Amino acid sequence: MLCENCGKRPAQKFIKNIDGRELVLELCPECFRALYPEKEGGAFASLVGAVGREDAVCPVCGTTFGEFRRTGLLGCAGCYRAFREELLSTVRGVQGKLRHTGKRPETQTEERYDRMRAYITRRETLRGRLEEAMRGHDYAAARRLQRELRELTADGEEIE
Repeated sequence: MLCENCGKRPAQKFIKNIDGRELVLELCPECFRALYPEKEGGAFASLVGAVGREDAVCPVCGTTFGEFRRTGLLGCAGCYRAFREELLSTVRGVQGKLRHTGKRPETQTEERYDRMRAYITRRETLRGRLEEAMRGHDYAAARRLQRELRELTADGEEIE
């Protein structure tokens, strides 16, 4: 489906409120931004994928679909089940597809996992000793521990 305005680029369905009526538009994002530069709500409110049963309620937390349209925020994990169809349309409208095709985290090797565990253990030990030094008013030891903690944290950025 091509944009209704330019007829060149792939269109997305947008919803525009005009005089209290919802108007469905099939425009490419560039034409939509050019024709309607003001922002109404969040990105979720403008997508037709987010148009659905306004009075639908999540049985777990009580969030309504209308609240999601206004804020773009879901109340709990149960909302994903309650508003599944509408959310799938929204995700498809935003990303163009439902399946993730981007980068994935590299698999952690056993060696890297051991380094991370040692780093975290050392960091937590230093923090505990620093807290004890502060409680005991041993400020010289606290300064030394802070320095060690800073150095460890700088080294830890390379591990993560």
